[in-house]
Amino acid sequence: MNDVNEQIEREAFFGVVPILKKDKLYGFIDALLILSGYCIATWSYTQGSYLATLVGFKQLLIGAFFGALLMLAIYQLPVILSVRYGIDIWIWLRAVFGKNGVTLMTVVIILINFPWYAVCADLFSSSMENLLGIFNITLPSYAHTILAVLCVVIGTILAYRGLRTITWTTRILVPLLLLLGVMVVIVGFTSVPFDIIWEYKPIREQGEPNIIPYIISIEANFAFVITLVGGMAEVPRITKTERSGFWAGVFGQGIAGSFFVVVGAVMAIAMQYVTGEMIDDPTMMLATLSVPALACSSLLLVAFANIGTQAVGSYIYGVMLKSSFKKADYRILILILAVYVSLLCVWGKIIDYFGSFLTISACVYAPLASLLFTDFFVVRRQKISLRSAFGIKGYNAYNYTGGFNWVGMVCVVAGIAMSLMIYNPVSGEIHNMLLFRLTPTGFSFIGTGVLYFVLSLIPPVKKYLLCDREELTV
Repeated sequence: MNDVNEQIEREAFFGVVPILKKDKLYGFIDALLILSGYCIATWSYTQGSYLATLVGFKQLLIGAFFGALLMLAIYQLPVILSVRYGIDIWIWLRAVFGKNGVTLMTVVIILINFPWYAVCADLFSSSMENLLGIFNITLPSYAHTILAVLCVVIGTILAYRGLRTITWTTRILVPLLLLLGVMVVIVGFTSVPFDIIWEYKPIREQGEPNIIPYIISIEANFAFVITLVGGMAEVPRITKTERSGFWAGVFGQGIAGSFFVVVGAVMAIAMQYVTGEMIDDPTMMLATLSVPALACSSLLLVAFANIGTQAVGSYIYGVMLKSSFKKADYRILILILAVYVSLLCVWGKIIDYFGSFLTISACVYAPLASLLFTDFFVVRRQKISLRSAFGIKGYNAYNYTGGFNWVGMVCVVAGIAMSLMIYNPVSGEIHNMLLFRLTPTGFSFIGTGVLYFVLSLIPPVKKYLLCDREELTV
C-alpha cells in the first residue's frame, strides 16, 4: 500500500513540477492508446446517435472525421509546450489568467466538463440493464443509479492506483474496443440492407433548411473534441517527443474517437430500421441484430470501456486540480470528483440534455483553447517565465491585478458572449445566421483569438501582459 501511495503522489507531484526529459514515460503508441481509450467510451455512441438525428450518413461520416481532425489539428498545437517544458497547460495558463484566475477557470472547467463522466456511467448502467433484460432479468428502477455509481467507484479505484494501472488497462482494452467497433459496423451493415445506412437521411419538418442541421452537426463535432482541451496536456507532457505528443492527441481523438462516433451512428440507424427506435447501446444492438451470445461477449468490453474512461478522466482532472491546489491530496481530489459525478448520476438527467450540454461546454472551452493558442504562438512567442508560473519567491510576474489577468478574463467572457450571441444552445434559437455558418464554437475560437491579439498590440496592455520578459530563462 505504501508503494502504491508513493507512486500516486509521484504522479500527482509531476502535475506541478516540470518533468525532465529523462523521466518521460511514453512513446507515440502508449500515448495514442491512452488518449484513444480516454475518448472511445460509449459516450461516442451517444454522439453518433445524436448526429444521426441531424444529418444523413454521408454528411455525418465527413463531418465526424474531417470536422474533428480540423479542430484538433489547430487547438492541439499548444500541447507541444507541455512536452517541451514537461508541464500541464494549466501552468502556462497562469500567464493568461493570473495565478488566482487560473484556479477559478479550473473549477469552472471541472463543473462544466466532468458531467461527461455521468454520461459514461449512465450508459454503463443502461448496458447492464439491457443485457440482463435479454435474459428476462428485471432490476428495480433504483438499480440504474446504483450501477451508474458503481462505474464511478471502480474507475476511481483505478485512478487511485496511478498511471501504471491505467497504462496496462488501455494497452489491453483499446485494441479489443477497436475490434468491437469493427464488429458492430459489420453487424450493422449486414443486418439491414446496405443502402438503408448508406443513403440514410433523417426525417425533418417540411420547409426546414438543410443547412441548419448540418451546421449544428459540425458544431457538435467541434464541441465534442474541444471539450477535451482541459486535460489534453496530462498525457502529452509525459511523452518523449513533441511530435508524438501532438499526433497522439490528434489521432487518438480524431480517428479512434471519430470512428466510434460513426459506429454509434451505424448502430442507431440500423436499430431504427429494425425496431423503429434509435438506440445507442452496443449490447442491445448486438443482441437485437445478431445473437445474445455475441452481446454477452461485448458486455465486458463495454463495461471496461466506461470504467477505463472514468479512471483516465479521474486521473487527468485530479492532476489538473493539483496544479491549482498544490497542497491538496491527489486522493482527496479524485474522491471529490467521484462525489460530484455520482450526484449527477443520482440526478439522472444528463442524457436528456446531451446536445445542450455539448454546446454549453464548448461556450467556455472554445475561448479557453483560443487564448492558449494565441498566447503561446503569437503573444508570448513560446516563451514563459517558469519561476513566476510556479510561484517561486521573488518572482511575481503572473500576479497581475490581485492574482487575476483581467485581459485574459475579459476575453473569456467575450468569447462566451460571441457564442451565445449567434446561438442559444438550450432553446436552439439562431440569432445571427451569417455568423452561425462559422458554428458557435468556430466563431468563438476565432473571435477570442483575434480580440486577445488586438488587445496585445495596445502599448499599455502589451506592457501589462508581457511583464515577464525580464524573467525569461527558456
